Amino acid sequence: MAKLVLSSGGSVLYQCFLDKDRVGIGRQPHNQVVVDDAAVNGEHAAIFQVGNDHVLEDLHSTSGTFVNGVRVLRHILQHGDVIEFGALYLRYLNPRATSEIDLERTMLVAGLYVSGDDARHERGSLAAEIRVPSARAARIRFPRGRVSAIAGSRAGKTIELDRVVALFGKSGDQLAVVTRRPHGYFITHVEGLRFPRVNHQSIGRGSRMLNSGDVFEVADEKLEFVLD
Repeated sequence: MAKLVLSSGGSVLYQCFLDKDRVGIGRQPHNQVVVDDAAVNGEHAAIFQVGNDHVLEDLHSTSGTFVNGVRVLRHILQHGDVIEFGALYLRYLNPRATSEIDLERTMLVAGLYVSGDDARHERGSLAAEIRVPSARAARIRFPRGRVSAIAGSRAGKTIELDRVVALFGKSGDQLAVVTRRPHGYFITHVEGLRFPRVNHQSIGRGSRMLNSGDVFEVADEKLEFVLD
């Protein structure tokens, strides 16, 4: 099981297993990982479980969230990653995250990672602006899909799924990702007490492949998936 180890000056201060869907990190005592540093916000960041991986998300912190020295907005954690919080360090330990790296997971990592240059994009936006390495894109042929909003704030609009990862829902309420893989599109729950529904059935904690004509519901939106 994956775990977090909080340290300062080489001394371990705290460690915990990632056995919850969401782990809050910050200075306030209600967080699962309490970081006692003036540079850390009360609710600074959170870690969500997505399938076999864990996604780190910055919660609009003042000083930002850094992984291995690089500022991130969202980042799929890999074994040995070090998250910096002022003078304290939080190390992510999960050997499985290294042993199971494959093409799909690599593309998901690329899709959810946002560098400091892109930190201006709002967390929880419905379609994250993501840069995908052109060399990899040239070697892989992806299916082309889109969604039509049936109900919700974007009713009547069509969203092209032309990026590796598209976000749907609202952070803090219900959030899901639709990932584009070489053999199809998959929807995965990220955050919230309610799971996304596909054709009126909950997808649970795992991923669900979308077929053309499927209707999925996330937060206040109902959308139809169409595969070209």
